[in-house]
Amino acid sequence: MKKVRAFLDKHVPTLVVLALVILALAFLQHYWSDPAKAQTIGALFSFIASAILVGVTWEYVRINQKSFSLQQAQWEQQNRVVLRFGVRRYRGRAQVWVANIGRIDFLISELRVRLKNGEKIVKNERRIVGSGSRRTFSLPDKLWSNIPLLSTFDVQLRYESQHESGHSAVRAFTIFIATNSEVLKVLRGIEDIWPVNCPKCGHFGGGMVTESLDNFDDALERELVMKSELQATCPEHSSQWSESVEHLRERRKNGQGTVQED
Repeated sequence: MKKVRAFLDKHVPTLVVLALVILALAFLQHYWSDPAKAQTIGALFSFIASAILVGVTWEYVRINQKSFSLQQAQWEQQNRVVLRFGVRRYRGRAQVWVANIGRIDFLISELRVRLKNGEKIVKNERRIVGSGSRRTFSLPDKLWSNIPLLSTFDVQLRYESQHESGHSAVRAFTIFIATNSEVLKVLRGIEDIWPVNCPKCGHFGGGMVTESLDNFDDALERELVMKSELQATCPEHSSQWSESVEHLRERRKNGQGTVQED
């Protein structure tokens, strides 16, 4: 049954044209004695056959366009840059790792780091990451040197390939630092305290929950929401994003944050 349906789907236009030709010949033979009727029937069937041929041609063009679009999408998929990156602890320091999980090689040309105070650090790089391979990049020592307890920062990469160039997603990381300025642990996300003041009275409104935030831009958006809620509830200063003692205990108990040790 499936073979018959496939055959019909493939050859329906041809069969319809063939049936029309046979039908037209039968009518012509029947009305052969009446030239006027035979001529009229011949013209009618010629018009129907032409219309069908136009429809078949249009369908052929449409199928070809669809096939071309699929091939183009497949080509773009195969030639786009696909990368993963993170920050790991390595010999008392922190470094960025970049994995190429796509099919084409790409060049990491720039490493961008943004600190919580807004300071930006840009490192120019010229290192190729081959398909299926992974490379590491050093981070500035100032991220952990002479900094007590922890440091939070954003990381973004600029990449270039033969077919495209662009920037990776922006991701935040938190590193925990020993008294000798050695990196102890790296976590994915923002684990630092994020204080927010009430815009109406200027008083401290509480620490903001930084859970599930990907980067500082997300944190600033949440901060705007929290400020709006603090202003609306001043002087009680209530917000859905206020960090409570219970929430802090829960975070410490569950060990919130993804450890980056790869």
